[in-house]
Amino acid sequence: MRKFVVILLVVLLAVLALSKTKIVFWTMSLKPTFTDFIQGIIDRYEELNPDVEIVWEDVPWDVLQQKLLAAFSSGNPPDVVNLNAQWTIEFAQKRVLFPLNDLLPEEVINQYFDNMIKGLTWKGEIYGIPWYTAVDVIFYNKEIFEKAGLDPKYPPRTWDEILLYSVLIKEKTGKYGALPTIFQDPSAIFNWDGLNLYTVDENNRIKEVLFDRPEYAHTLNKWATLYKQKYIPSEIVQGGEWTRATELYQAGELAMLITGVQFADRVKWNAPEIYEKSEVAPIPAPKPGVRMSGWYSTLNVVRGSKNPEEAAKFAAFVANLENQIAFCKLVTIFPTLKAAVNDPWFSKDDGTLAAKARIMGAKYLENITFYNDDIPFRKEAFDRLKDAIVQVFLGQKDPETALEETAKYWRYLIQTQQSK
Repeated sequence: MRKFVVILLVVLLAVLALSKTKIVFWTMSLKPTFTDFIQGIIDRYEELNPDVEIVWEDVPWDVLQQKLLAAFSSGNPPDVVNLNAQWTIEFAQKRVLFPLNDLLPEEVINQYFDNMIKGLTWKGEIYGIPWYTAVDVIFYNKEIFEKAGLDPKYPPRTWDEILLYSVLIKEKTGKYGALPTIFQDPSAIFNWDGLNLYTVDENNRIKEVLFDRPEYAHTLNKWATLYKQKYIPSEIVQGGEWTRATELYQAGELAMLITGVQFADRVKWNAPEIYEKSEVAPIPAPKPGVRMSGWYSTLNVVRGSKNPEEAAKFAAFVANLENQIAFCKLVTIFPTLKAAVNDPWFSKDDGTLAAKARIMGAKYLENITFYNDDIPFRKEAFDRLKDAIVQVFLGQKDPETALEETAKYWRYLIQTQQSK
C-alpha cells in the first residue's frame, strides 16, 4: 500500500510539473552582477503564479540579436526577450515580435512615459514595454562660476547658454567651460539649435535632406569658431573627449561636465574637494519637433511564444513600479514609469549631490523617445557628416562647402537605396 501511495504522489507531481506554463525569459548581459535581483523577481512571480515556471537565460549583448534570429527561425524562441528601443523596432519590422496592444490592458501600457511608448510603436502597434533608461545631467563647479562672475544659482538652461558661459569662464578664469561629446552623434549640434537633418515620410524614410541650408552652416560656424578661438578643448576633435572631460572636471579645470548621475559618487571618491564645490543641473530639453533619440532597455514578447498572454503579463511584472524602483536603487539607472518619479528616491532631496542628480535626471524622463528613421547606409552617412564637421573645425573647409558636399553624398546614398 505504501509503495502505491509513493508511486501515486510521484505521478501527481509529474502531472503538476507538466501542466505548468513555461515562460522562457532572455535578458541581456545581466549575469552575474544582477543574478540575485532578477532571480528574486522570478521567484516572486512564480510564488504568485504557481502554475507558471520561468526559465531564465542571460545572453551577452553582442550575440543576442543573432541568437534571437536563429531561435526564431528554428521555431524555438524565448517567450520574453530583453532588447533596446532600436532593436525593438528592427525586430518588429522583421515580424519577430508580438504587438502588445492586445496582450496588455491599456491601463498598463498607459503607466509608461508616453514618448517612450511612442518610440516602441511601428505602424500603430506597440512592440515592447520600456524597462529602464539612463539620463545625463550637468555637474558644475560653483567656485569657477563665481570667479567668472556667474551666479551658481542660475546654471545654463540652453545649449547657447552653455556656450556663452564657456566663453565667459575662459575669458575670466583661463579654465574651460565645457567639453561636450558632440562627435558621438554628429547631428547633435544641429538638433540643439532646433534643426533636424532631414524630413521623413509616413514610413520614416528620408524624404528631404535639409542640412545644406544656410541656418545649418551658421550653427556649424558657431561651434567651429569657439573651437578655433580655443574656448573648447582640442580633445573634442582629437578623440577621448569624455575621458578628458572627466579628468579636467575632477582636476578643477573644467566648469561643466555633462555625464550620467553616477558621476556624483565617482567625484566624491576621486576628488572630494571638487565634490564639495559641485552642484547639478538638468541638461537642456530637446526643442519641439526635433528628432533626438534616447536609449532605453525594453521587454518584448516574441512571435512563436506558445503563451503570449502569460509572457506579456510576466514582462509587465518585471517592469512594474516596485521592481523598477528596487532596480534603480541597486544600480544607477532611471525608471520608465510615470509614477516612479514621485517615489522619494527620485523626489526627495537629502542634500547629497547624488540625490540632486537623481531628481534632475527624473525631470528629463518625459523627453526620452526613439526615432527609427530609415537612413540608408547609416554608418557611412554619419561618418561622412562627422568628417565634414571636423574639417570645418580644423579650418580645412568652410561650413557651406562641407555641408553641401555631405548633403550631396547623402542624396546619392538615398538614390542608390531607392534604385535597388
